[in-house]
Amino acid sequence: MKIVYGPVASWRLGKSLGVDLICSPNRICSFDCIYCQLEDPEKLTKNRESFIPIGKLKTELQHALKQTTPDVITLSGMGEPSLANNMDEAITIIRKSTDLPIAILTNSTLLCEKDVRDSLGRLDIIVAKLDAPDEKMFRKINQPAEGVTFEKTLEGIKTMRKKFKGKFAIQIMFMNENKECASQLAELSREIKPDEVQINTPLRPCDVAPLPKDELEKNEKMFHGLNTISVYTSQKPATNPLDKMELIKEGEGSYKIENFAS
Repeated sequence: MKIVYGPVASWRLGKSLGVDLICSPNRICSFDCIYCQLEDPEKLTKNRESFIPIGKLKTELQHALKQTTPDVITLSGMGEPSLANNMDEAITIIRKSTDLPIAILTNSTLLCEKDVRDSLGRLDIIVAKLDAPDEKMFRKINQPAEGVTFEKTLEGIKTMRKKFKGKFAIQIMFMNENKECASQLAELSREIKPDEVQINTPLRPCDVAPLPKDELEKNEKMFHGLNTISVYTSQKPATNPLDKMELIKEGEGSYKIENFAS
């Protein structure tokens, strides 16, 4: 499997060149979300470890940047990228290789850890997941690893937001299970004060049905006063991926999704 994949046509980030710091045939994550289109996780954990050799990342990235012109480099892939304990080294390699902005698509579970926040503080864009307004819904939708709680996750989001100097976005995946929570999630978003709220629903094949456009628009209205974008109305750029078969297996546009959909 390749560490660097894409570019992917992302409705949120433009032409996104993915960097998968997990790079496992099976998902390794701190969530087992009911809407995830990947198979059951190989490992459900909040413990950090090293998954990829940094030298291989450097080689693949430099090759990819000679072949394509993305808008952004995005840490994403087969699980939660902040589980990689060499993430800081990876960011250093990327910074030395390109002046492009660096983003992460994170499920927010490790934002309660200072070393993770310190690493993410070096990025340009953080897209943080928030699908639930309380512990009960958190467990129903996100099905977290042992030791991961809604309270710690929310506090991590708020702390990261206060310290982060780049663009900070909240991404919310709406479905039948949490569509009645829109007003509560809007209030939490107002407390967090993100630069953007990304209104999403699972459009790719999975076990959960997406909300139709009119229902998602109804939920988006709850976020009045906040800057919102929606998966139904945002445009995707045209892209020419380096390896289409790899993208089918791993891309933000198909199976190596940003766990949270592109």
